[in-house]
Amino acid sequence: MARRAVPHIVIELRCLACGALQPSEYAASTCVAPVHDNERGILDVRYDYERAKRDWPEVGALGLGIWRWQALLPVQKPLVPLLPVGDTPLVSAPRLAARLGLKELWLKDDTRNPTRSFKDRATAIAMAIALEQRARAVACASAGNAAISLAGFAANAGIPCEVFVPSYASPERLSWLEKFGARVHVSTGNYDQAFAECEEGVATHGWYNRNCAYNPYLVEGKKTVSFEIGAQFGYAMPDAVICAVGDGCTLGAIGKGFRELRAMGVAQSIPQLIGVQAERVSPLVARQRGEMWTDEGQQTTAASIAVRTPRNAVRVLNEVRESRGVLVGVSEAAMSVAQRAYAREAGVVVETSTAATLAGLESLCGDGQLKGARVVAVLTGGRAD
Repeated sequence: MARRAVPHIVIELRCLACGALQPSEYAASTCVAPVHDNERGILDVRYDYERAKRDWPEVGALGLGIWRWQALLPVQKPLVPLLPVGDTPLVSAPRLAARLGLKELWLKDDTRNPTRSFKDRATAIAMAIALEQRARAVACASAGNAAISLAGFAANAGIPCEVFVPSYASPERLSWLEKFGARVHVSTGNYDQAFAECEEGVATHGWYNRNCAYNPYLVEGKKTVSFEIGAQFGYAMPDAVICAVGDGCTLGAIGKGFRELRAMGVAQSIPQLIGVQAERVSPLVARQRGEMWTDEGQQTTAASIAVRTPRNAVRVLNEVRESRGVLVGVSEAAMSVAQRAYAREAGVVVETSTAATLAGLESLCGDGQLKGARVVAVLTGGRAD
């Protein structure tokens, strides 16, 4: 990652594994200390929260999307307009809430973003930086949503796009990538292999790297969903927020956003974080329990969260622990049932990975947990699998 000037609000980058601090203009994407427990040290962007609080927008300041939260973003709003991202609605789901025994269930519907994906929040930050640096091309590895998001934004900005997808990427998603004009590299292996191939391409050709797992700035775009949820609740936080989990970036970002609201004194509490993985690919669920996950080569229909080597494990596990949250695994059958229930009982169409959220709620509520709670489910993808 090239050395770059960053807004003065950013004070430093901190390694989540060893705590090493780096200056705000640090050029590498991960900690340069030796490998931490067989993992590269993920960096976290740290801010001047007193200054951010002074510049924090009023609750009713709508219409700017993620750029409304400029006070806690590591990039200036781009001079070249990008596709509008954020300000997505909270959709009430009273039928599901009643059946599950919840006081309220709200769906944070990020399928309303330009490419029907939560990933657009990270892509907007990536593209702003890529345009600032006049990158020759942008690149990422993805089972579909992040790749489609990057391809759409790159098409809009007129920047070449290189995407690396696993062997099981669906024809529908490959078709979208073709429509947007991306150059598609189909791996012979799974997501983890596609990720390694992308990292090699970035190192060789100097493309701007949109992989959230290592690029510390992209998590900052994702955390804006927490700022929006907070504002939509008048900063009287819901009891719990649930989201599907693959690499750990998304739920980790959501946790960071809520903690920052608390750090500024804008909110007094943070919601419990609940992460859901497919049982067949659930390394983070096992890790939270202190168990060793064994990859038995099983496949899941939840392609977007089928990550066997989650690179943001430290981040997401820290955030779940801080919120007194939990990670749960759900079956293929439960996700299929939940996908239909979202459509028939709430009127929203989501991909299988996103349906994992409702499957997780079904499991927890069936065990008597969350009774009478106000819960927000983050809908991260609405495209056909």
